Amino acid sequence: MTITPLLFPIIAGLAAGLALGALFFRGLAATARLYAVGGVRRAMPLYLLRLAGATAGFTIAAAWGGAEVLLAMLAGFQMARAVMVRHERRAQEEAR
Repeated sequence: MTITPLLFPIIAGLAAGLALGALFFRGLAATARLYAVGGVRRAMPLYLLRLAGATAGFTIAAAWGGAEVLLAMLAGFQMARAVMVRHERRAQEEAR
């Protein structure tokens, strides 16, 4: 038994989590900026899109690959969160 067939879905889940997390948290930053300037009507569809996308992504990962893929996707999602938070902090510090 080789490890490659077992490892591929986990790596795919990690990559999907990174991509989904980057989109989700970039959308979160845009939503927060819209709320800050009073654009609630423009921010609401973006909020719903982020929620639906994340729900669909994690549901597909759970149905397609099971617990291992779902956990790998969650790990990728959290890594993307850490990267995006660091990026936003740097952007705020440079703006000062």
